[in-house]
Amino acid sequence: MHRVECKDSFENCEKKLINNISGLGMTIFCVIDHQKNAQDVNLNLGRTKLITFGNPSAGTVLMQKDREIGYDLPLRVLAWEDEGKVFLTYKMPSEIAKEYNISDEVLKKMDAVFNKLIESVIG
Repeated sequence: MHRVECKDSFENCEKKLINNISGLGMTIFCVIDHQKNAQDVNLNLGRTKLITFGNPSAGTVLMQKDREIGYDLPLRVLAWEDEGKVFLTYKMPSEIAKEYNISDEVLKKMDAVFNKLIESVIG
């Protein structure tokens, strides 16, 4: 698992993530607002959002090799704020696939796109 700091505000990091995911031809499937969910049950949690996304043409190739990888798909990035600093936490597609003993050429492309996404947000 990786954690990188985003030098921008939480709002701008989230906006960049969402815009760049779409710009890279991927679909955003869900945004889970953990802070709001905590507030709904009268608990406190700093800003924390999980963005799930992917490209079914790539993910399906992996699931054809082992359906159980579907448990870890779609891909996701956790954006969170702590003491005024914003972080992104994620796993690379190849790291997820390794847990299932999957290797495929599509993983190189998925990793490259994922790296491009992260760099576009923190760079």
